Amino acid sequence: MSTYLDPNALSEDELIVAYLDDELDATARLDVEDRLKRDGAFGERFEFLASNSVSMNAAFAALLDDAPVERMKSNLPVLELREQRRTVPTRRGFLAAACLAAGAVAGGGLVRLLSSGDATSSQDWRGVVADYMQLYSADTLSNLSDDPAMKADQIARVANVLQLPLTTQGLMISGIPFKRAQLLTFNEKPLAQIAYLDPKYGPLALCLTHSSTGKSDFQTEQRLGMNIVFWSSADHSFMVIGRNPPTQLQAIAAQLRPVLEG
Repeated sequence: MSTYLDPNALSEDELIVAYLDDELDATARLDVEDRLKRDGAFGERFEFLASNSVSMNAAFAALLDDAPVERMKSNLPVLELREQRRTVPTRRGFLAAACLAAGAVAGGGLVRLLSSGDATSSQDWRGVVADYMQLYSADTLSNLSDDPAMKADQIARVANVLQLPLTTQGLMISGIPFKRAQLLTFNEKPLAQIAYLDPKYGPLALCLTHSSTGKSDFQTEQRLGMNIVFWSSADHSFMVIGRNPPTQLQAIAAQLRPVLEG
């Protein structure tokens, strides 16, 4: 079975590192090489990523040396990328972790967030979201497909799994383009992320999951330099997270709440 990646589902950086890691088929490789001849900016980015020859093992070792290992084991989930089977990290493996396997989720695929413990509090899921959102940059989302049919399909998948009356139009935010919807799982429950790209503040996300904590009104907090507005209905928990000012996130949450709660 072929394990080649779909180039249409990759951001520009992911496409380059997939080429460098020999994860594209022959046709996609030729397309990259043709683009290198005619796109100067793409060529400069290619040279930058190609010249990054830092050992991944050394990079991970340095991170592990500084990591609060025991606290992470007891409190944080383990990230397992279904498509990532290699024992030695590659450039794309590292980028995929940062982008939550954007090639798969851009098409509605499923990425697993598996808990290392039994904790299921709402605080835990917000912490997980903040952990991966801090790795997002504008480049993570800017080159994703803007095909309306693809986006509608992504929203339909989320609506079906989360059992919510979601539509592409209902999730639009004025001045902040919707980029994709993706499904994940956390503690064996569906977790959906609706991602946007704010021209000023960068990546922003609406996240939602099933919950039995009961209704609660808007609350705010800050994690890893990002602001969060969160609340819950009788059956779901919601959060809006980004680097936007808290007042703007509250306004966005207030706009989306009637749509989310039906």
